[in-house]
Amino acid sequence: MAGTSPSLAEGEEYFFAAVGDRLIRYALDADGRMREIAALAMPCNVQYACLDPARALLYVACSNGGVDSRGDRHWLALVAVDGAMRMLMDPIALPHRPIHAALDLAGHRLLIAYNLPAAVTVHALDGEGRVDRCIGHWEGADLVGWFPHQILPVPGSDEVLLTCRGDDATAERAENPGSLRVLRIEQDQARLVQVVSPRGGFGFGPRNCAFHPTAPWMYAVLERQNALAMFHVCKGRIAAQPACTVGMLQHPERIHRPQLAGALELHPNGRFAYAVNRSHAVVPDGPHMVWAGGENSIVVFRLDARTGEPVRIQTTPLHGLHARCIAIAQGGRLLVAALRQASQRRTDTGVEDCPAGFSIFRIGHDGCLALLDHVAVPVGTGQLFWAGSGQDGER
Repeated sequence: MAGTSPSLAEGEEYFFAAVGDRLIRYALDADGRMREIAALAMPCNVQYACLDPARALLYVACSNGGVDSRGDRHWLALVAVDGAMRMLMDPIALPHRPIHAALDLAGHRLLIAYNLPAAVTVHALDGEGRVDRCIGHWEGADLVGWFPHQILPVPGSDEVLLTCRGDDATAERAENPGSLRVLRIEQDQARLVQVVSPRGGFGFGPRNCAFHPTAPWMYAVLERQNALAMFHVCKGRIAAQPACTVGMLQHPERIHRPQLAGALELHPNGRFAYAVNRSHAVVPDGPHMVWAGGENSIVVFRLDARTGEPVRIQTTPLHGLHARCIAIAQGGRLLVAALRQASQRRTDTGVEDCPAGFSIFRIGHDGCLALLDHVAVPVGTGQLFWAGSGQDGER
């Protein structure tokens, strides 16, 4: 995509993000310099976007709902990013607030997951990538589990993986179990072909999964358990139990809730994994609301070349609250963490402002991260809710 727009200088590539209903395109170079080059208004707040790099198309899932609200307006927009960003068709109404989207491996269908209520829709695409029609819409815990948070194609097959986080118990209700669910979608029918739910899914809260690029391994961030699990994969089937699980917190003995594990990225070379610790807990400090002490960091794992076991080699602090998204860019040379909101923290010399924006890291040959820059993004009362690189795509 780097050669398709006069807005890009040599060595730059696209990086995308969204603040509220504003879809923003940046130019990002190999030294971590970032500049905004275009923006486009979406029908309502962007929840997630899925890039097809081959066609230079961005599928943008929008809603006026949010983490604590279902909303009543939900849309799918198709944006061309080959030059000036532009809408290619009228937005398509969706049934609920969408939370994740991905393309199937052939690029013929768009997969969308919803959490409240738990649901999946699948949309046929024409030869140019335009959304043709909705193939199917499925709901119900027996099929799609509790709180789907991600939907991915399963490598080497035409099946899809639904990552279902479940919910912790509250004073009003019992825990809803988490699971990994493999679905086969044929014509307009969805069939459940596998459920992975260690201990019945209780105490198992997967949020994001990633398949290794070359080996039969899959990694799952366990949001509710603040851990990374590794599963063997054989002929498209995921092992019933993780081969290993590694904690992600430096101080699990002093959690400041909410403390959640988050986004996951595997390096293109298959040697390293990157996962997020995130917290947005704050406490009063005079006239200020400052960090409560939760862990906000990126954990770097080395993946054993023989067994696939993740070994924690670095924890890099983030100077802000709640990185909801991370993305690997520039051919694996950079990692960008998108800090969702502005915040303040107490230091030895006073209260320090921590703007929302992008923390940009160099990825070393050993996989470790070195901070290059933090690019502040003004979010006002909104949030930097989604971000992704011009290399992203689920195909």
